[in-house]
Amino acid sequence: MTETLTPPATGSPLAVLFDIVATTARLTLEEERDGAETAAADHVYAAYPDTLGVVVDHDAWTGYPALRDHALQPSAVAHLGGGLWLHHTITTDADYRDVLTLLVPCTCRYGYVPSLLEDESDLQELLQELRPTAGHAVHSGDTGGPYCASTPAAAVAEEVSWLR
Repeated sequence: MTETLTPPATGSPLAVLFDIVATTARLTLEEERDGAETAAADHVYAAYPDTLGVVVDHDAWTGYPALRDHALQPSAVAHLGGGLWLHHTITTDADYRDVLTLLVPCTCRYGYVPSLLEDESDLQELLQELRPTAGHAVHSGDTGGPYCASTPAAAVAEEVSWLR
């Protein structure tokens, strides 16, 4: 004889699942920061073992919590010196992949140029381009001044302070 499934005494399975989710604690901001730092360090060590994995220590990362109102995942940044920064986050799309961006100061000193890094060879190619300018981005047709094509430094500083 076939048995009929009966819902639990506390309600439907869906109601029980909703109760579980409601009582499950969300990560604290500190846990989100720590998770972002760990994810960044793990990605760099795995994907950039011969470059960034050698020079960027695990404790070099500063984590930032998610900004749910703006649909931004937790992220982390690491200073490389010379005004260059690494920014790491994980995408929110279906594949949840690591995204590593090198933030390069502009030669005019008014802003930063973000460069998405796909892999270690991509990083090495970019570093070759930046070497003659000591790690500063030169824009094609750049006339300098506050009207260059970079993201203004003040906007980068404001965003970083806002994330804290």
